[in-house]
Amino acid sequence: MFTSHRNPAEEASKQDDKDSEEYVRPSTTTKLEVPEGGELLKDGTVRINVWASPRSLSTALMYSFAQRPDCVVYDEPLYAHFLRTHPEDETWRPYRDEVFREQDSDGDRWIKEVALGPTPKPVVYMKHMAKQMRNLDLSFLPKCRNIIQIRTPIHMLPSWNTNIHANLKEIGMLDLLHMYSLVRAMGQEPIVIDAELLRANPEGVLREVSEMAGIPYAPEQLSWEAGPKPYDGCWAYVWYKGCRKSTCFDNSPRYVKFDQNLAPLLEECMPIYQLLRSKAITGFGKLGKVQRPLPAEAGSAARDAKAEGAAAVNEGILVWVGGGLVPRDMAKVSVFDSSVQGGDAVWEGIRVYRAKIFCLDRHLRRLQDSAHALAFEAIPSSKDITVAIMATLAANNMVDGAHARVTLTRGTKTTSSMNPDFNVFGCTLIVLAERKEVGGAATYDNDLGVTLVTASNRRNPPQCLDSAIHHNNLLNNILPKIQANNAGAADAVMLDVEGFVSETNATNIFMAKGGKLLTPAAGSCLPGITRGLILELAAELGVLAEEKRVSLSELHCADEVFTTGTMGELSPVVKIDGRQIGDGQPGPLTSRLREAFAKMTDREELGTPLPTCA
Repeated sequence: MFTSHRNPAEEASKQDDKDSEEYVRPSTTTKLEVPEGGELLKDGTVRINVWASPRSLSTALMYSFAQRPDCVVYDEPLYAHFLRTHPEDETWRPYRDEVFREQDSDGDRWIKEVALGPTPKPVVYMKHMAKQMRNLDLSFLPKCRNIIQIRTPIHMLPSWNTNIHANLKEIGMLDLLHMYSLVRAMGQEPIVIDAELLRANPEGVLREVSEMAGIPYAPEQLSWEAGPKPYDGCWAYVWYKGCRKSTCFDNSPRYVKFDQNLAPLLEECMPIYQLLRSKAITGFGKLGKVQRPLPAEAGSAARDAKAEGAAAVNEGILVWVGGGLVPRDMAKVSVFDSSVQGGDAVWEGIRVYRAKIFCLDRHLRRLQDSAHALAFEAIPSSKDITVAIMATLAANNMVDGAHARVTLTRGTKTTSSMNPDFNVFGCTLIVLAERKEVGGAATYDNDLGVTLVTASNRRNPPQCLDSAIHHNNLLNNILPKIQANNAGAADAVMLDVEGFVSETNATNIFMAKGGKLLTPAAGSCLPGITRGLILELAAELGVLAEEKRVSLSELHCADEVFTTGTMGELSPVVKIDGRQIGDGQPGPLTSRLREAFAKMTDREELGTPLPTCA
């Protein structure tokens, strides 16, 4: 329990019934009481209330408005009122007494005399924490423009001061929702600002805010001088250390490790945040409607125990969908997304080894090339995709033994159709990172080797679909995998339309005969990243390697066979279609290449270091 620093006036207020009444959370079943407040004052002054959750760039936005020559700003002028009307509050606030010395603790009086009174400038900007609305006469709201400022809880919660226990009431998320509903019920559409969208497009957002607030846009708002400000609240020395160093809305990548102890609170906050974010301005128009979380899929009774274990370690992961991170159970795309409408997407699988992403540049190049080949528009830059990958890995604290599936869809359509002309919103980026060890339950047994069978259906020929495009329409691969599952094999060998070996349903394939390494030519198989690395290693090790047509009988009679892929690296094959390969054990060349590949994953030029988490 933290020590409470009381003010005598605050203690006396305990007898006041209004001041000591307990705050009641608004709910969907509570009738919204709307006070009568009238319209905007016709005195030529624009008064702006900003209702924010903590750590949502509210101070930076205040600094921005303070640069306007026509604006006066007030930093949480209702703080003393909140403290006086909440005598039970024992939260760590070392500046409590100073707040009472500097502010009028009667918030209703301050609003009447200052906020709604004569002003020195035509724009009055008032920054408030959402919880400061409690026990306040809110009839003044329609006389002001009201802004709701939010930030994803995934970034907001980890930044919470360690001296204060984060909880739904202290954060004020319900207050934000209540304020949004109340302002709308009073006949005014609140302006919703999302911190991440503000950072990404400050000029566009500020222009839209200015237009909606009825004031001219001021380019001075885009920057300010570092250091303390004369209008900072007396609590600034505790909370504004980082903001005082800023000079603008910094959009540099931020990588934050998310503490799973905060997961229950995140589950409470996220639906409120998603609802409000669906109303946020972007500088380019409104965002699409938020997706409602669907119930978790029931587990299958036949699920393998190892697969259950693999799923358990990833139960609480955060997933990047669209423009930010969401909890696993909320990771959804629109039913109008092209991946749903027609499997219209491209993807990459990447691995993390010892705090580095392996071959990131090669994977990004293939992802973007595949998207370009399919005529995607507004393809994200390598930098933007990298930021999303890094943020996802950082939030999940994944620094080794992780695999990330990066998917880029053509995006959301305006209506259900296969026609790309209806894709007008740009691509949808998804980063799904999971803890998956090489050779673990979700991959392959690389020590003892795996068994393959040959599939009855053939690999799509390049005459129908270029195999170099790493697309998301995987029915051609899924059907052979079903055959492998039914046969109790790890994967299925796929032949091309002429009967030559192409690849497996999930990997490239190599064979060794007489010390020579052979792999199917890339005309009818994906030119895999790991496949290319093995060919490079073979050259370095002096192993003769050739890309050529390989018949199924050659594969059956090989000395050694192994498959390659990002997920499982090099997996020895010990049996194909009931025929033993070699002596039925991983072969010497396979083992040699596996050892060399393991060392290759440490090469500095092939690894992109993960960022240091905040």
